[in-house]
Amino acid sequence: MLKKLLKIAVSGVLVLCFAAQAAVTPSPAMMAQFKNLPKSEQQRLMRQMGISASDLSGQRQNASTTSSQDGSGFDPAQLNAQQEVAPYQPAVTNKAERFGLSLFKTKNYLEQGSTNNVPVPDSYLLGAGDELLVQVFGKQSFTEVLVVERDGTVSIPELGQLVVAGLTFPKARQLVTERIKSQLIGVDVAVSMGELRTITVFVAGEAGKPGSYNIPALSSVTQALTAAGGVSDIGSLRKILVKRGATTVTEFDLYNLLLKGDASADVLLQHGDVVFVAPVQAIAEVTGEVQRPALYEVKSGETIAQLLAMSGGAKAGAYTQSAVLERINSENLRTLQNLDLTKENTKQEPVRSGDVLRIGSTSPRFENVVTVAGAVARPGQYAWRDGLRVTDLLGSFWSDLHLTADLDYALIVRETSPLGDLKVIQFNLGNAVNQKGSAQDPELQARDTLLVFHYENNSYQRAELNAYFKAKAERANIIRDDLAQPSAKEATSAGYGNRTEVTEQDALENESLMEQGFELLNEQNKQRLNSLQQPPAQLSKNHQWLLAEINTFFAEVLTDPELLKKTPHLNRTELLYPVLQKLKARNSYSSGSRIVSVAGEVKVPGEYPLAEQATVKDLLAAASGLKESAYLDRAELTQAYTDASTGDLQVKHQNVNLLQELQASQGVGLNPRDRLTVFAIPNWNIERQVMLSGFVRFPGMYTIQQGEKLSSVLARAGGLKSEAFAEGAVFTRKQSRDRESEQVQKLAQQLRTDIAARSLTPEGTGVAPQEALMMINEIEKVKPVGRVVIDLNGILSADAEFDLTAEDGDELYVPSRNSSVAVVGEVQHASSHRFKPGQSIQDYLSLAGGFRKRADEERVYVIRADGSVFIPDQSGWFAVQKTELKAGDTIVVPLDTEYKDTMSLWTQITQIFYQSAVALAAVNSF
Repeated sequence: MLKKLLKIAVSGVLVLCFAAQAAVTPSPAMMAQFKNLPKSEQQRLMRQMGISASDLSGQRQNASTTSSQDGSGFDPAQLNAQQEVAPYQPAVTNKAERFGLSLFKTKNYLEQGSTNNVPVPDSYLLGAGDELLVQVFGKQSFTEVLVVERDGTVSIPELGQLVVAGLTFPKARQLVTERIKSQLIGVDVAVSMGELRTITVFVAGEAGKPGSYNIPALSSVTQALTAAGGVSDIGSLRKILVKRGATTVTEFDLYNLLLKGDASADVLLQHGDVVFVAPVQAIAEVTGEVQRPALYEVKSGETIAQLLAMSGGAKAGAYTQSAVLERINSENLRTLQNLDLTKENTKQEPVRSGDVLRIGSTSPRFENVVTVAGAVARPGQYAWRDGLRVTDLLGSFWSDLHLTADLDYALIVRETSPLGDLKVIQFNLGNAVNQKGSAQDPELQARDTLLVFHYENNSYQRAELNAYFKAKAERANIIRDDLAQPSAKEATSAGYGNRTEVTEQDALENESLMEQGFELLNEQNKQRLNSLQQPPAQLSKNHQWLLAEINTFFAEVLTDPELLKKTPHLNRTELLYPVLQKLKARNSYSSGSRIVSVAGEVKVPGEYPLAEQATVKDLLAAASGLKESAYLDRAELTQAYTDASTGDLQVKHQNVNLLQELQASQGVGLNPRDRLTVFAIPNWNIERQVMLSGFVRFPGMYTIQQGEKLSSVLARAGGLKSEAFAEGAVFTRKQSRDRESEQVQKLAQQLRTDIAARSLTPEGTGVAPQEALMMINEIEKVKPVGRVVIDLNGILSADAEFDLTAEDGDELYVPSRNSSVAVVGEVQHASSHRFKPGQSIQDYLSLAGGFRKRADEERVYVIRADGSVFIPDQSGWFAVQKTELKAGDTIVVPLDTEYKDTMSLWTQITQIFYQSAVALAAVNSF
């Protein structure tokens, strides 16, 4: 009874321990009690608790090696370690692995109890330690576990002993059954094997962990090797000997098991057997386009064919006609041999130790193929056959083409030689579809590329292309990777005068580039790609990455089957780009690049491939036709030719009547490098508009004629209202705004250069480089106004001295009357004051509290309401000659910056800031 209670207590505690996921470790005493239980009871408890022998061994180790402050065996660090498991990171290595070694990298089969449930073969001989499970049922029912003692007997309670050692399991089962039935009447008996005995074997030679191992009696050679950690780095997988006494029982070649599934030599071991792993003798490597590239152990006499079979054979895309064998010759030098593995005699060549067999891949290029790209429903590569025509691939307007396809212009790009020379054939796709099989339906040849373009410079579902590049950017972790700011030392030493710093605004712009879409071939990207140089330093990392991706995309878009699916999303310029690049690469000294260009009043100006027998009419079709504003009576064709007498390159200009060219069946022919310029109809643009706003009698947008004066526009608007403040009118012009923006950029660039140069001098800049760069960034964010100083009263009187010609985009804002004078800058209180005639600048400065400590009292200046500037006590004026103050004036007190050298440029920038601020203040006062 006491023993039964002890079993219950031990099992209960163990269940709680293991259910807590090792949070509480069983004490050594508890583990000792568990160990003293019978093996059958141990197994029953483990099955009940759902634990394995490996879990139990881990608990034993923890119980013996861990402790806590309170002696309970609980280690919090161990619990934290279980919760904070580092993610798996595979090691990166280029070294090939030996085939078969991974077989022994699994968990030890002894910890998994791999032989406990293995069926016992009829040939199994019982020995000391084996258990027989006997179940008796019928008139009497009971279960007994019979253990074979060292004398070879088992004891059946109340029935005596039987000798079973040395008997096979079927004979022992028969003997036990007959004994019980002869003694007990009316019962049936079931006999099965229980716990098997353990045997001791010795693993020697080049094993992973040579030594003596206690293993289950039904263990084989591979199981013993697994228990010993497999074979070492120099151990053989193909020569494993099993010795029993002085006799070699078997020689096991593990490759037979791994490659053929032959386990006949994987014999069951007996007590006292020795498993000997011989050293490896020869190793050869197979790499490249094979199923299983690795290092293989080879035996004497094995051939290339057998080595290739070990690697699983060549892949479908392997180029076996020209494999390479790397071999060490008799002089201990490496040599190379070309092998044709399609020939049987070549594959019968013996393999030597150290050989490396390399099998390359077949060329990705197709032999009989036609490529279709662009505005088609199913772009891709198609099989070519003799007599294939365009309409065999694109026979329907509705099912084969996009609705935006240009039916007047399509190209066939044809290879004319193995060197890659190209010929371009232009044809009318609409005529080809309508006249199938005729001369309008060109016949295709192998390796032709058929390009169909969208009308004008349109594209199809551009978001799909943007998503493609965005996905690549996310995989490259590139979208928000530019937010890291450089240190001050890096900012100066890296030459940040060249705009290499990256701000958060840059990163957001780059992310917007991916989110909202972009033009693959804008003018900047086209120039950078054509220059074949590294991206300039002022580009952010995102833009440099994007430029490299664009270059790769265009290099492969007409050959890669996956990228071909993206060609419907390309516009005309982008689809032509890879063709133009190939033509430029095949530039001939005698004829030049077969490229022509068109500019001016065409729908898609730019460069185009020179088609065979192309005319001016064909070039206009390539440019998607003429604009409505094109002047048909005259265009200019510029041609370059070589003077036969001097050898100099000459240029000639030829007038072309476009109307005649469009109607002629055979017009003016084109030569390489020709350029066609299409002019606009004189005075075509009638969309010139001027915006009048503010206190104008009829404000709004006014269409102007070329050369019309501003006074005329104001007269059409009814003049000014009575409360208008003509002296404070703000007149802005787009050209002035662009010039100011360009000036700010130049100043910012020069300041960056100055900061970088000054930081390298002993005196330094006096300002941290990062702070200076942040100031420059703020300067660049200022949007120029583009204000032009005008005398509105002189313009209203139509005085020719003050009147000016109106231009498209001009804006005139007339504010209400202003009766104040503003004081800004380095004064105690920047404010506006009521204008009083006769008061001086000093009076208004006193009203603002006087100067601050860092005010530059000698450079005080006044900005008039009309934008003109004057400096007190000087005669230099921009637009006025009187020195008294007027209503709407602004007194500016600048900061005494104590600039040195080129840093005086800040004065110019400050002036731009104040002019912009005053103009904006005038507008806001409306």
